[in-house]
Amino acid sequence: MTKFFIAVAAFLMTVSLTAQSKFNPDIQLKFNSFVELSNQKKWDQAFDLMYPKLFTQVPKQDLIDLMTSMEQDGLSFTRSNIKFKSSSEPIVEGNETFVKVEYTGNLTVKINEGSIYDAPKAISGMTEQFQTSYGKENVKWDDAGKTYTILVTISMIAIQNNTQWYLIEINKDQMVLMESLFPAPVMDALVRTE
Repeated sequence: MTKFFIAVAAFLMTVSLTAQSKFNPDIQLKFNSFVELSNQKKWDQAFDLMYPKLFTQVPKQDLIDLMTSMEQDGLSFTRSNIKFKSSSEPIVEGNETFVKVEYTGNLTVKINEGSIYDAPKAISGMTEQFQTSYGKENVKWDDAGKTYTILVTISMIAIQNNTQWYLIEINKDQMVLMESLFPAPVMDALVRTE
């Protein structure tokens, strides 16, 4: 019986490793760099890894200023325990290749005590937004630590332009923005499928 459980465990580990190995290593490396730079609050470098076409719609400096402002006002974000779940077949449009990647992980949102976010109305609003976005069962609030721990499932598009890969999160609440970034075949095959 013990051999059976060992065999099953070995099989599951192999399946898990095989699933992980199907992901393009260049995309994984780019994504891991993005997470690491974001966790280190190196926003300028992190945003260099995002799809440059985004910055024709939203200036990069505005995003850097937004993240820096939230930190200064007492709100910080970190990602951990990232696991890739799925990857689409590549779609080539013009000189770009598009791949949809889905991952799960933990998003930790820390509110500094006494900050503008440390107020019942602000916390209630954030809780509602997080529960709407990620599901009530995936959002945990620690009142003593002023910390949200959120199990997230996120879909991103990795875009290869020449030899470089870039990233952008799929945001269903910003479909006009998504449509301005991606050609119709990519929208239909990778974005509107969720």
